[in-house]
Amino acid sequence: MFILISFVVLITSALLFRRVAGSLSPTRINMISWIFFYELVALSFVGSILVVHGWDDHYMINRVNDEARLFGWMAVQYTMIAMPLGMLLTVYLNGLKSNRQLFRAYIEKPISSAVSPRDSSIRLPLYFLSAASVLAVLYTFYVLGEVPLLTALSGADAVSLAVTRVDASLGFSGNVYVRNLLGITLTPILAFISYGYFKQTGAGLDRLWFYTMLGASFLILTYDLSKAPIVHFALGFLFFRVYTDGKVSKFVFYLFGCLALLIVVISYWVIGKVTDPSILFSYNSGIGGRIFLSQAAGTYFAFEHFPDTHNFIGLASLSSFVSEVLGLPDTDRAARIMMRIFNPAGVEEGSTAVMNSLFIAEAWANFGLIGVLVAPFYVGVFIQALFLFFLRSRKTPILVGVFAYLSLRLPVTGGVNDFMYAPSLTNIAIICVTVYLAGLVLKVATRKFRNDRLASASQ
Repeated sequence: MFILISFVVLITSALLFRRVAGSLSPTRINMISWIFFYELVALSFVGSILVVHGWDDHYMINRVNDEARLFGWMAVQYTMIAMPLGMLLTVYLNGLKSNRQLFRAYIEKPISSAVSPRDSSIRLPLYFLSAASVLAVLYTFYVLGEVPLLTALSGADAVSLAVTRVDASLGFSGNVYVRNLLGITLTPILAFISYGYFKQTGAGLDRLWFYTMLGASFLILTYDLSKAPIVHFALGFLFFRVYTDGKVSKFVFYLFGCLALLIVVISYWVIGKVTDPSILFSYNSGIGGRIFLSQAAGTYFAFEHFPDTHNFIGLASLSSFVSEVLGLPDTDRAARIMMRIFNPAGVEEGSTAVMNSLFIAEAWANFGLIGVLVAPFYVGVFIQALFLFFLRSRKTPILVGVFAYLSLRLPVTGGVNDFMYAPSLTNIAIICVTVYLAGLVLKVATRKFRNDRLASASQ
């Protein structure tokens, strides 16, 4: 019964996503198709079938009752339909029946400069930001007092590495804005942008710029021993090639897939100390368990513990700033609360932090049924509007770089809060606008200086 319903839902969802993704072809992978195949199907849908039938045998989900399993499965099936419907509504409101032609036109047009033929005027602010990002990376490791990846390679045990990971992310004693904005967010974006200019010109300076940002990105994305960020960063270049070259060959697609898998396997060996292949590749432990079940566990925990164990959160976990403005108590987010319920000792000793899951989990924990009903439509509208913005924008190295970055970084498996209050997206938008304005000002100033010199020389 559950399998039949889920099969119908999957086919319906695929047909809807086909109209709003531009393309579902793996060789034309993009922001929307990635969300469908990975964030929804792999991280949520497959697990929902295993969980509702009790086939999971997973150390986290084993503690969830049958009612929560059923409600979680229903929420995932609903999200599979409601989310693309929200995207389709956005497409219709933009005067389109489908975005396939718009996507095809975007990937087929050549990449262009931002403000001038060689973009010489906009490179100065980009170089300045790159230098600031590299300094932010160095600052992060200076505050940490170590390079956690080197600690992992030196043979430290799994528990101490887990504590190191949480201390690096949640216990950071330095300026978190410098680390998060200039380091974690801006460095990989600038790596994609510099790759765009290097791909466009092939110049030695652009090569040096790209390699510098590539190395800095690797360091900052592994600073807390997380596996996903570095994998997403590697896959980001696959998206970049699709957006600039129109598509990639099957060979390149599988090459990137194998590279991503290799990074994950090495991470489990080095950081998780998992070396037994039967565990490493099992569907309910190791890599398989992480993808199909661990990332989905929070969905079922949310339905079991809210509001029975913990009251609905409402807007109190949105941000400390919003809570202060609205006069609400500042509360931890649902993912942190659920992890404290599941493993209080681990949270206390600092070896574990949050239980992230599909955004529908936080929607339920915050607002109950109304959150579950509204959130998938809202998130679908939000993401499709962002997708259409890039498809209709100028295809410059800067915007393509941001497009490639965001294609893998949208918090579908994170929380609905990040779509309601998105300071990271706002900061990226402000930085991009500032860079463009600085480039235009420098362009005008340079042109005026040259005209003044010509005028002086002619007198």
